[in-house]
Amino acid sequence: MSVIQLNEGSCVNCYKCIRECPIKAIEFKDGRANIIEDECVLCGTCVLTCPQGAKVVKNEVPSVKQLIADGRKVYITLAPSWVGWFDCSFAQLSAAFKKIGFAGVEETAIGAAEVSREYASLMQNGYMNNIIATACSSVVMLVERHFPELVKMLAPISSPMMAHARIMREMYGDIKVVFVGPCLSKKFEASDPLAGGLVNYALTFPTIEEWMHEKGVDPTTIEPDPDAKGVSEPVSRLYPTASGILKTIGDESYHNYKPIAVDGLDRCLELFSALRDGEVQNLFVEANICSGSCIGGPIMRMHKKRTIVSAQKISDAPMPQDHIPAQTSLQHMPHPRVFSNRAVKNDMPTEEQIREILAQIGKTCKEQELNCGSCGYPSCRAKAIAVFQGKADINMCLPFLRQRAENLSTMVIEHSPNAIIALDNDLCVQDLNPLALTMLGQERADVIGMPLPMFFGETDFDKCKEEGIPVVKKFFSSDIGKSVEQTTLYIPEHRMYLVFIKDITEEEERKKKLVDMRDSTVDIAQKVIEKQMIVAQEIASLLGETTAETKVALTNLKKTMGTISED
Repeated sequence: MSVIQLNEGSCVNCYKCIRECPIKAIEFKDGRANIIEDECVLCGTCVLTCPQGAKVVKNEVPSVKQLIADGRKVYITLAPSWVGWFDCSFAQLSAAFKKIGFAGVEETAIGAAEVSREYASLMQNGYMNNIIATACSSVVMLVERHFPELVKMLAPISSPMMAHARIMREMYGDIKVVFVGPCLSKKFEASDPLAGGLVNYALTFPTIEEWMHEKGVDPTTIEPDPDAKGVSEPVSRLYPTASGILKTIGDESYHNYKPIAVDGLDRCLELFSALRDGEVQNLFVEANICSGSCIGGPIMRMHKKRTIVSAQKISDAPMPQDHIPAQTSLQHMPHPRVFSNRAVKNDMPTEEQIREILAQIGKTCKEQELNCGSCGYPSCRAKAIAVFQGKADINMCLPFLRQRAENLSTMVIEHSPNAIIALDNDLCVQDLNPLALTMLGQERADVIGMPLPMFFGETDFDKCKEEGIPVVKKFFSSDIGKSVEQTTLYIPEHRMYLVFIKDITEEEERKKKLVDMRDSTVDIAQKVIEKQMIVAQEIASLLGETTAETKVALTNLKKTMGTISED
């Protein structure tokens, strides 16, 4: 499972995470911005900068709870940056952790002291040209994935977290080890077999704090743990501050190496590029991905922990030795580490392929490449390369989409069969389409900014504004000599009116002809009916006379036939 997960329902295609990611380890597919895990260095910038909270850090608390529920002895190695997060003593934290089920807790600073001792030994041997400290797991990921040429410069020494975990396992036997700190990349290091596999899970300060809150445990009010153990070299607690590693080593240990400290991903990229190109030599490099080192990491900043305040809490002054140092702090042992080239080789497009992609978004010449960065990439060419590599969508260019939308809108308006006029709140013309100009018989320059002609009917505007519904009316305008259907609507968010005018002159003339034809037809039909009535009456009269004569004739015939029969 990924360390940083995407809440798809919250991703709104703003591209901010892509813009902010210094190494562009984010791909945009199917309308979603997903982490490219093989290229990500877990700096946490995307989590920190996402305005919708769509990037979520993996929470391993349920897994740790299960270990405790299964009856396993679970120990915490606590990052020295805890001083910048919790407002309590280490002894109180120790008591709080034990209260929620942990077997014990020690400071990762114990491992830091071990690592600093190994750095000094490495510099004494002097067989490496340049040495990059490997305490920051994000720095290790940056080198392995993006600067494979520098893998040979990584100090072959474990991080303080892994060094401390190794010592605790040697001391306490069959235990589980959980790291608690402000770092996201420690979650990956804990699962990385090359790192040692000695830490089971890595939790963040806010998740462990939430766990304590669920259990009703307040470290600021709890009785301190009388068995809490400290470190034998408290100066190692400076590790999470800028130049903290250098301060723990001592000037006499650098020999022929020049110590240099860089913090922040941008500065790391600058220095590593110089190392790759052979521009600097004989350096011992303390590199931290986070600006201000660990106390300036994304978890700290997400929760409003100010770097400068945390640095003040972790004093630069030498610290006195703890009264009761942990037994593990007195153990010295080697802490080796191996690294590998994990760089992903992405195919690169040809110049022709780049030009073809750019042409699809309307960029057919250099001048059209705005390089505005709205898509998240520093230039149009960089975005085109990302499209070729399947990391970006062709339609991520906002200026192109806006221009296309504007062109479509303009085309629809200009070719509309109706006149369209836009008015401001004072009923002055702001814009109108060509058909409106034709209908008004005006030039554009003579109309823009002028009050709307009176024939439109000002009362309609008040009505549609007050009632919030379109007002439709039909009338004949003597000013333009046409019959029109006028639809007026008010757009409150823009404080403007839109007037749609449809020329219905021909329609009205057709209706009039139909009415005239209907009236004429009715008159003709009435006359025909009247004439038919007269004829019918005459026929009926004639039919009546004939019937009477026939009856008389038949009666006489009957009488005659009767007389003959008697004879």
